[in-house]
Amino acid sequence: MRRPLLPLFLAPLLIAHAAHAQLPEDRPARTLLGGQRPMHHGGWAAPEAVYTRMLDQDVLLVGLRAGWIIDHRFTIGLAGKGAVTDIANTDYDRYLVEAGHTVRKPSRFRMGYGGLLLEPVIAYRSPVHISLPILIGAGGGGYETYLPPVQELQDQVHWDDAQAFFVVEPGIDLEVSMIQFVRIGLGVSYRYTTDLDLPATAKDALHGINAGLSLKLGRF
Repeated sequence: MRRPLLPLFLAPLLIAHAAHAQLPEDRPARTLLGGQRPMHHGGWAAPEAVYTRMLDQDVLLVGLRAGWIIDHRFTIGLAGKGAVTDIANTDYDRYLVEAGHTVRKPSRFRMGYGGLLLEPVIAYRSPVHISLPILIGAGGGGYETYLPPVQELQDQVHWDDAQAFFVVEPGIDLEVSMIQFVRIGLGVSYRYTTDLDLPATAKDALHGINAGLSLKLGRF
């Protein structure tokens, strides 16, 4: 004799109902990216001074980093810096002379870059901790040259050779929490750019190690 099929369909529903009855009704569902505790949010900004070398010369960069920090552990934001040192290139001046130009003053190479900042923080609860900033973005560089005077005007500044480039700069910072809203960081990073295509200039002229000091102000 065939057994009725209805109990076979009802059994899973009864088991699921019994299991649900054993769980507290107010327990929130768990998610992939977080638990049940509230997540902290903050923000900060940091002026920085960076030493590096370009075209075989000592160069000072100044810049600013700023971002939104999520749960004390990860910052997403923006960063940018530029050279404030006059960077000379006698090879480029020689190239101008050979091309028939009159060099009134030595040319100067100028550059700057910026982009997206991603920065995880390790051991954020400790007053001395590590962060791992990485900048991904773009920049520009070129030669500032001086042309002969036209009529009664003084020497005019022109950009004869300039180029945009893509940049990636990973680094590591040692940070010290001085007070609740202030952190001082000492860091090193490596700047990698796409190749330059400028006269009398090495293709990897902007590649190099940076050493910097930053002052973070904000809510961490």
